Amino acid sequence: MVDVGSSLARELPRPPAFEGATPTLRRILNLYRIRLEWYRRATVLRSSPAKLCIEASSACNLSCPHCFTGAGEIGRHGATLSLAFYRRVLAELGDSLWQIEFHNWGEPLLNKQLVTMIAEATARGISTVFCTNFSVPFDARSAEALVSAGLKILGVSIDGSRQEIYEQYRVHGKLDLVLRNCRLVADAKHRLGCSTPRMNWTYHVFPHNVDDVEAAHALATELGMDFHASRGRVFGSDWDPEEKRVPHDPVATIPCFTLWHTAVVYADGSVAPCRGSFYPDDDLGRMSADGRPGAMSFGEVWNGDRFQLARRFFTQRSGTAAEQNHICFSCPYLVDWHAFAGHVLARRTAETWTPRFNSNDRYNYFLSRRPKEAAKRVAAAGSR
Repeated sequence: MVDVGSSLARELPRPPAFEGATPTLRRILNLYRIRLEWYRRATVLRSSPAKLCIEASSACNLSCPHCFTGAGEIGRHGATLSLAFYRRVLAELGDSLWQIEFHNWGEPLLNKQLVTMIAEATARGISTVFCTNFSVPFDARSAEALVSAGLKILGVSIDGSRQEIYEQYRVHGKLDLVLRNCRLVADAKHRLGCSTPRMNWTYHVFPHNVDDVEAAHALATELGMDFHASRGRVFGSDWDPEEKRVPHDPVATIPCFTLWHTAVVYADGSVAPCRGSFYPDDDLGRMSADGRPGAMSFGEVWNGDRFQLARRFFTQRSGTAAEQNHICFSCPYLVDWHAFAGHVLARRTAETWTPRFNSNDRYNYFLSRRPKEAAKRVAAAGSR
């Protein structure tokens, strides 16, 4: 099983790393079943996902140029996660879930029911997380409601310590408003005597802000926030191909864990293979939501033909022409996994293997999945 066995041996004894989740026997047993089915690369699963990434809103108030939503990519129709659909998903998966993320390609705070959703997950002992640009209307009462709901981690995307730097990527964002909102949450935590949510300043590094990281880190410390800087991914050519300024994320030499571990659900009921997928043509199924057609349960989609095929590719990367058009078939993660497996099976050491794709290549793979008709419209618009 190449590197999978050693990974499993490391993971099995570890306590679950889901901040603030309540361990139960059912959750623990399900998590170990996930790990064993992943190790075996099972295609039909008896386990349920341990993590749910469900998009609270597919809309966003900013226009970040290298984000699919911010750049105006033509994807699925705009949707806001309804409380009724969320409760259906929670009723089916909640007893096994350890964590829920309420963000993917949109701004979660545009959903007015978000605090209620967080509170209902907290009541079930589920850890809750969301990442926001936080350049939205917010006040002390909203901050207290968010803290009281039991949110465990609040990520805030802030890519500069000064407005003139920050706004180059967070187009239309107001840094003063973002920092004010962060202070409101910190003040609410103090008033209510709560240690959560833990606040994390996330900083995407680009050429225009690479020299501002230290100043931003100092400001985050002043606000009592954790700080995490990572390479900003861009559409097209990598801005730092030789990694002189920022290293790429390391490539894990194991099969994609998401297909066994994490459910990625959009507000309209669509179910994607992973967080990177954007276009509806690449969805692996759909649940019925708010009058739209689809499966009545998540389990029907999770073990449907397209999910089974995605998992099978990690054992055997072959298929018909239609199957090879599946988003997972040419995914850089899958291609690199098979290359690594072949490298090790040829009795070469793992240390001498170099991945074919870096993190920017992987990001652009999802852009390459743009439907042909949409690509023609974008090209035509750009030529005017």
